[in-house]
Amino acid sequence: MAESIQIVSFTGGELHALGKGATPGEAVLALPLSRLVVKMVRVAEGEDAVAVATPILAAMSPFPDEQLTVSCETVNETENGRVVIAAALPESAAEDIADALDAAKLNVTRVDAYALGELRALWKGIYGAGGQTDVRRLVLMRGDDCITLFVLDDDLPVAIRAITQAGDLRREVMLSLLEAEDFGGGKALSEIVVVGDIDVAGLEAFAPVRRLEPASAEDAFAGVEARTADPSALDVLPVSWREVLEETRFKAKLKKFLAVAGGIWALVMAVLFGVPVVFGLLTDHQRALSREHSRQYKAVLATKEKVNLVRKYSDHSRGALEIMKAISDRLPLPEDADTSCIELNSWNFRREDGVRFSGEAESAALVYQFKDALIDSGLFAQVNLQGPSAGKGNRQRFDIDCRFEGEAEE
Repeated sequence: MAESIQIVSFTGGELHALGKGATPGEAVLALPLSRLVVKMVRVAEGEDAVAVATPILAAMSPFPDEQLTVSCETVNETENGRVVIAAALPESAAEDIADALDAAKLNVTRVDAYALGELRALWKGIYGAGGQTDVRRLVLMRGDDCITLFVLDDDLPVAIRAITQAGDLRREVMLSLLEAEDFGGGKALSEIVVVGDIDVAGLEAFAPVRRLEPASAEDAFAGVEARTADPSALDVLPVSWREVLEETRFKAKLKKFLAVAGGIWALVMAVLFGVPVVFGLLTDHQRALSREHSRQYKAVLATKEKVNLVRKYSDHSRGALEIMKAISDRLPLPEDADTSCIELNSWNFRREDGVRFSGEAESAALVYQFKDALIDSGLFAQVNLQGPSAGKGNRQRFDIDCRFEGEAEE
């Protein structure tokens, strides 16, 4: 099988299982032949096997008014038609089985005959003995509920019967052999294969008796499992049981769907309501970080301003006296003179901007020489000269504006 499934049998009035299947709550049910209505049926070419077998099984059923769910398994096929095993499970005879399944919380996916799984497990021991062909054998298999009887023409069943504990074994064997002769033609019985503890006194008159050890429960279950993998094998699951199975599977799928839908709905709700909350928390966090950063920035800026103020007032390189001395040191001196021929007569010092002063010189050349000296000093970014212009006594008047910073370009 593509997927392992649990196999359970109902024998002795109890459910028996080996192992667990891959699908919890579902199982293949193997029943003793005494619970089923079984018949070998010939079907002509083109006929529907179920349609042919249904009235035959209905006539055999102990509940004639009950509608049967008939299943057919082809065991031989020729150009003239097919030979099938036709079987059905009367629901009225399976009420105790249904109660046991409900108690075990199991849903049945398929119903097969336990004896067919056991026959599959014993097949080599039954058919391989002697190696003869064109041989008719009678196989008797002991079970908890009944003795299962098969009449085999080589590997082809020609008669199937369940013999209860109260049945007359010799009589049932005779009826089965007559049925086999009617179904498969006249043929001598080659041997009787007995599986399990069965009293076959008196049957030696029909054919030699050979005994086989019964198949283990594991082997019989394996035979049923192997048959389950074959889609053409018998499946006598009643219609009502199939409806219950489909309803249960539908409910299981619905629960899974609702669980998935509920999970998706919860996820959508979490996103719908959670995202704004998370976004709000993240926003508040970023705002708190921004406020803290702003506070730290203002604190650093205030400290920087204090440092710059201290530097400003502790830096005497641009003080009034230092600037006055620097300018005085650059007054041009004529040859053979101890004092400059330039006289400064006004002074306007601005610490942040620079200094502006006026003066008079004996010649314009001295004024220009004085301006060049101020530029070369590197103290000022800009030195602007207005003049010189002739004044009283032919003295050259001038104004000089020295700036610490140059004018910003527009």
